Amino acid sequence: MVVNATGIKGLVIRPGCVYGMQGGLAGTWFDSADNKKALKVIGNGDNRWTMIHVDDLAEAYLRVAESDLSGEVFNISDRSRFTVRELAAAVARAVGYTDEIHFVPLAEAAKTMGDFAECLALDQHMDARKAVRLLGWQPKHGGFVDEVDTYLASWKAAQS
Repeated sequence: MVVNATGIKGLVIRPGCVYGMQGGLAGTWFDSADNKKALKVIGNGDNRWTMIHVDDLAEAYLRVAESDLSGEVFNISDRSRFTVRELAAAVARAVGYTDEIHFVPLAEAAKTMGDFAECLALDQHMDARKAVRLLGWQPKHGGFVDEVDTYLASWKAAQS
């Protein structure tokens, strides 16, 4: 509806899983691991989440707002393609969490989380080349795993 609307500059942004500052979905992992609670992953962890740092997402929104474009849909993600297992393991390493990461079967998670559990178990891939080509946008952050210590420090700072 937004893309085809008349009389407005209809543009759609579809971001990946946002991280940075309070941490987004990764923030719940930081919280669990930092407080010595079970670090849980929905599914077997072999799926991949498309990720985007909050600052890179903000830059994409700015470029979209300042563009003369209309009727476009932009996927916004970094180039990383880590599995959810790798993301959770990076959190555990950064926090010093030494207990086992708990992989919760989708059917079990759905009992308490509903359809959201299925979203967390999806294998995602988004291509942001259109944003690069039409907006000149480039993510500056290489990926969550590569700078997890920085994101942990940012999450801790946001807790106070």
